[in-house]
Amino acid sequence: MSQKTYTALARKWRPQGFDEVVGQEHITRTLRNALASGRIHHAYLFLGSRGIGKTTTARILAKALNCLSSEAPTPDPCGTCENCRAIAAGNCIDVIEIDGASNNGVEHAREIRENVRMVPTSGRYKVYIIDEVHQLSSGAFNALLKTLEEPPPHAVFVLATTEAHKIPATIISRCQRYDFRRVSASKIVELLRRILDQEGLRASDDALYAIARAAEGGIRDAESILDQLIAYCGGEITYRDVFDVLGLVDWAVFHRLCDAMLSGDVAGLLGVVEDVVAAGKDLGYFVEELLRYFRNLLVCATSPNPALLHLPEEDFAELRARAGRFGAVRLMRIVEQLAGLAGNYDSLLAQRTALEAMLIRISRGVEEVSLDTVLEKLVLLSEGGSLPPASAEVNREVPRSPVEGGRSGHPTERNRARAETTPREPVPSQTHSAGIQQFQPARSNEEASFDRKVPERGAGKGVAGSPEKTGLAARERPPTPEEQTALKKVFELFGGMVVELPERKARIQMAVAEDTEDTEFPGEDEQED
Repeated sequence: MSQKTYTALARKWRPQGFDEVVGQEHITRTLRNALASGRIHHAYLFLGSRGIGKTTTARILAKALNCLSSEAPTPDPCGTCENCRAIAAGNCIDVIEIDGASNNGVEHAREIRENVRMVPTSGRYKVYIIDEVHQLSSGAFNALLKTLEEPPPHAVFVLATTEAHKIPATIISRCQRYDFRRVSASKIVELLRRILDQEGLRASDDALYAIARAAEGGIRDAESILDQLIAYCGGEITYRDVFDVLGLVDWAVFHRLCDAMLSGDVAGLLGVVEDVVAAGKDLGYFVEELLRYFRNLLVCATSPNPALLHLPEEDFAELRARAGRFGAVRLMRIVEQLAGLAGNYDSLLAQRTALEAMLIRISRGVEEVSLDTVLEKLVLLSEGGSLPPASAEVNREVPRSPVEGGRSGHPTERNRARAETTPREPVPSQTHSAGIQQFQPARSNEEASFDRKVPERGAGKGVAGSPEKTGLAARERPPTPEEQTALKKVFELFGGMVVELPERKARIQMAVAEDTEDTEFPGEDEQED
């Protein structure tokens, strides 16, 4: 006794006409008009992400070209004639579907070039559908160039790919390009609701929107998730069932993490991460979900419309309450920080450590401000009249003439050969005084030894340790009261911790190296002569 074979929803409900394709109206309209007017191109290139209708549209196009219900290609194939049924079943002799991943050699392209000359058997056109065409080798692409440019009048090529950047420009220029878009959540929900009605099943709107968000714009992914949920629930599908089946992180975990972040509870933050790891959740996916959660908080903080999120009312109320405690400005900073972490999270070696450090930084509101920014703010304050006129020159080194041992404003012949430039001005150091949090970068033993041993340029009397020395020694001077007042105002503007960024340290070290190379020791000129 034969057993009935089950057909997956993604195959059972595959569109059979242009009007059934969801979310690609800009493409179906163009193809329908081209078929109605007889402007049929010889090569089409379908681009887009997975599961949004590229191969399905190619099959519908093949039906429209070879439908027997009309004397010419039609935009509305009947779906009942012999050719339409054969194409839908995938056994039409005139519609050849080729997998580009397994037929990517030059010999396969040569075989296509030889077979394309043969006239179709039962239809008007011989249609070649090459899926994942980007996996063809460069030799195979080159072998198809002439055929794609001047194929026989009865041949139509449809190339489908998910990676457009891997297609050679010579191939793209010979095809009509159609970019498929990701389908919106509302259209996916509408499609899933129609399928459930036909299957005699029920599901809440919240559950369907959760499926649409998990599918990320893919119709096939949404139908596969729905198929899995039907097997799990059996009856009505609820919002909680979607979380259980897909292994999503419960929103209660994000609420608890958000509360710990607002209260500055570092132990609570680390406890949430520990619970997520103990539950076997993928930290990369957790970071992405956390980014979506704070994006939802940002939407709640900036817009009162709950329809933008498609969430249950209780979840939206909790998000709205927490969004008000954060504020829109802080939420934008958090979203930017989490987006930067999620961008390269998979390539990190210590993923858990990076996540915990980011959460602690966010909870304590630590902001890193470079010394360049601080100095720019100092200049703005001084120009605004907040600083005495003399304070702007306190930490500025007075340039010396070449006779006094200084460096000339124009490079000498010796400096031109070394491609040197005018030395940078010294940067005032930062100390902890007057209640201001200031940090001074640590100095290595080599730098300290350099300050003791290297004499000042042009100092014929050998006076070492002069307060007019350049390089890192000038950064040892404590700030004046005027500078402390200005720095205090700058810290009040930033409201965070000022650190010296690695790139500035590198520039300072380069400047010290240039000073070392150009330092003139007593008797150096006599030895050169």
